[in-house]
Amino acid sequence: MKAVWIEEYGGPEVMKYGERPEPVAGPRDVVVAVKAASVNPIDWKMRQGMLRAAFALPMPYVLGRDLSGVVTEVGAEVTSFEPGDEVYGLADAQRGGTFAERIAIDAGLLAPKPRSVSHLEAASLALVAATALTALDTAEMGDGERILIHAGAGGVGGVAVQLARHYDAWIAATCGAANRDYVTGLGADLAIDYKSEDFTKLLKEMDLVFDTMGGETHRRSFAVLKPAGRLVYIAAAPLPEGPAPVQQVLRATVRGNRELFERITELVDGGAVRPQVTKVLPLQEAARGLELSKAGGTRGKIVIDIAS
Repeated sequence: MKAVWIEEYGGPEVMKYGERPEPVAGPRDVVVAVKAASVNPIDWKMRQGMLRAAFALPMPYVLGRDLSGVVTEVGAEVTSFEPGDEVYGLADAQRGGTFAERIAIDAGLLAPKPRSVSHLEAASLALVAATALTALDTAEMGDGERILIHAGAGGVGGVAVQLARHYDAWIAATCGAANRDYVTGLGADLAIDYKSEDFTKLLKEMDLVFDTMGGETHRRSFAVLKPAGRLVYIAAAPLPEGPAPVQQVLRATVRGNRELFERITELVDGGAVRPQVTKVLPLQEAARGLELSKAGGTRGKIVIDIAS
């Protein structure tokens, strides 16, 4: 089968495209014919060895986490799926493997694909939607609150804007100037150009901040919160040291599973969340996709079309 893999840590030059052995399903696995996968920042970070302290990758390692496809084989202990089922989900980081024509994956990391979207669209959902939904769950976001979402044009931020709209929130989101209309189209009431505008001077008395950036953005965000406000973050960048804030600080820990993906499916098929696929690349150009992600400023999601 065709796949994209690495045999050592490094830049795009270590990524190989070619033939790999067919996957073998364990007792709790299913084999999925992958129709599409998507690119996330964690993909190039893992490729470069930036996360090796948390988990060293087994080499050779087929890259990719998100996927959408069709079940072709089920393990002996699997009762939740049958061959022919359309599924989507998120591969375990240690196993990876979605940048390939087929993958063996734990059945508990999959859910039925939303019926209202294509495989290309479904492949863009799992990690970013799970992250956004987990963050807002962690913050216990309520109806009608005021929220600031950083990087509202990105994969996670774009879903978070849509979820906040579903909660009937008043939404401010930071983004680049070119993405203002895109972010307001997703549901933001105010789009703030992070290069030319200071969000701390435009906002006050916010109930909640969703920090996808870390660093200085994290520190400055407390200025816009109410004294009883909450900041939820995903540790996207190093957090600054300093005195403890008055407001509540919460870290969202994302663990993909069938129950979470089924909630996302319901939101997508109910019209609350629309997948945002802004670039589609063939499997042999996966290295280009990772470099586009690494460069930053990507709107929505980059998807790898594996079925074509």
